[in-house]
Amino acid sequence: MRVPTRRRPRSIRPQGRHPDAEKNRQKIKRPYLWLLCLALAGACSGCTETYPTYSTEYNLDFEYALSDSVPTQWTLRNTSLTGYEYALDRQTVHHGAASLRARWSGRTTLPGSWGGFQTFLPAGQAAGREVEISGWIKTRDSVNLRAGFGIFPFVPDRTPMDFLSRIDTTGGVRGTSDWTRCTARLKIDSAATSVMIAGFASGVGSVWFDDLEIRIDGKRIAEREIPLVDKLSPADRQALLRYVHPLATWDPTAPDTDDLDALGQAAAGCRIVGLGENTHGTGEVFAMKDRIVRYLTDRHGFGIFALEANLPEAERVNDYTIRGEGDPKQLIRGMYVWPWMTDEMLTMVEWMKTVNTPEPRITFTGVDLQMPTTLMAALQRLLPASGSAARRAAALAEQLQHIYTRSYQPDIELARKLEPELDALAADSDLASLSGEKRTEIGGYIDMLRAFLSQYRDPSWRDRGMAGTMAWIMALHPESRAVLWAHNQHINQREGTTRLIRPTGYYLKQQFGDGYLSVGFATGQGTYTAWKNGLRAFELPTPAPGTLEHVLGQLDEPIFLLNLKRMRLEQAPQLQWLDALSFREIGATPEVFYYTGISEAFDCLIFIRNTSASHLLQF
Repeated sequence: MRVPTRRRPRSIRPQGRHPDAEKNRQKIKRPYLWLLCLALAGACSGCTETYPTYSTEYNLDFEYALSDSVPTQWTLRNTSLTGYEYALDRQTVHHGAASLRARWSGRTTLPGSWGGFQTFLPAGQAAGREVEISGWIKTRDSVNLRAGFGIFPFVPDRTPMDFLSRIDTTGGVRGTSDWTRCTARLKIDSAATSVMIAGFASGVGSVWFDDLEIRIDGKRIAEREIPLVDKLSPADRQALLRYVHPLATWDPTAPDTDDLDALGQAAAGCRIVGLGENTHGTGEVFAMKDRIVRYLTDRHGFGIFALEANLPEAERVNDYTIRGEGDPKQLIRGMYVWPWMTDEMLTMVEWMKTVNTPEPRITFTGVDLQMPTTLMAALQRLLPASGSAARRAAALAEQLQHIYTRSYQPDIELARKLEPELDALAADSDLASLSGEKRTEIGGYIDMLRAFLSQYRDPSWRDRGMAGTMAWIMALHPESRAVLWAHNQHINQREGTTRLIRPTGYYLKQQFGDGYLSVGFATGQGTYTAWKNGLRAFELPTPAPGTLEHVLGQLDEPIFLLNLKRMRLEQAPQLQWLDALSFREIGATPEVFYYTGISEAFDCLIFIRNTSASHLLQF
């Protein structure tokens, strides 16, 4: 990849220069994504061409953007949950070309949650030191409006999980205010593993943020410029193609599957293959995953399919695939999660039913644990019908009916109370008379419930619990191999140095080592299904110059597998710039999140250029 020597762009002001906002109001920069290592810049020091800037390291002045509403380097708090909509405002600014505006929309699924923006400082840079974030804030149309900055360190087993709601507004802004400088300052515990800094808004109204500073032990963090990676050079394109394996189709019914042999070779010796998805609603991604499941079943003897869904409900789908019991559409609906309520999922379920006749070949199960009442009911069915264990379980089941005080917000005090009661059930003498296999099965459900109850103190509770459930399933079936179907954010294996939550794939990699293979997905253009005031199709953002999707689109292959594991083993120099590119991920709602470090996250990546929204079942 051609990387000219970087010169300071005229649009980037020197440190400390603060000209009047009116004199500096101009069209905001629109370079687009991420990070290139300094070694590459140095390697081309003989070049004379000016190289454009993607961003500064923290984008503290909101001058660099991914779109009209998304600044580089910052993650915006989920609009659908918090009720705040964001935009980069070129009219109301304190300094430079733009500010970030957060405006209350009146629509939220999580009342009381704060809106705003956030990023992480490397724990090694902040732990044991004093961190300060300051900047200028303006508010308007206030109804109980509060705004300011927050610093949120996380210390494992000591920081309560409601720490993100503990915002100190003493130094912030209340009500309607002109531009006001605000500061938050905190001494960070030396045991902190993650430090998040944020700007927040709470209440009704509009808030503008601009011209921020971050200081550690009083020293201002310098804003290093990050160059824009755009066009593949012929040499880099040719080198990257060494690791690219074209795929013929995403159609699961295509008879020839030889093109998937590259994936089969990568999965050789693996017990678990994690199949991700970069949205929860892309039809071609779901179809390709279906095709891979069929290939691994037919060619490599995989016998377990584990879905990001609650286990008891998923096992009812298994009853259909094994014995034909029930209505498959209603059983899929009974898993509660709308991303799986699609024609694509139904097609795969019907295929499973076919291949399971006359003898079962593949089991349909789940690994999620967000519905504790059905987990408890399944546990009760495994226990003796009477005795102390049954009585303990009945008491737990009754209390779990009240665990959620509001949507996905557990009662912390009740969770603390139930943990020792669950331990007492696990140690109940009634269980000693059961077979070893039965005790293992009971222990798995107890561990799922333990993980669920731990969410008040462990931000990784769900991913850690799903990994534990996957490992438990494999222990029950020691000769089997499994496919895990979940979002990219779950199946990826990277711990990360600044992210708060460790993914499921991280725990699986820790336990299974090379026996776990993570396969991520990326897409170019098209539509996807997501929830915003109802389910509907949304347009994917056009891959911006400098993004992973933009670069992969230059390889002229409509569908392909990129073997990142092989690139790591061979220490391919292309990883230096490939891992620097941002790639996008979208969950259940249409907010777009950007990450870097693609080869750290996945062993293989499947890229599909053109996609369309998943096809929702009609009930």
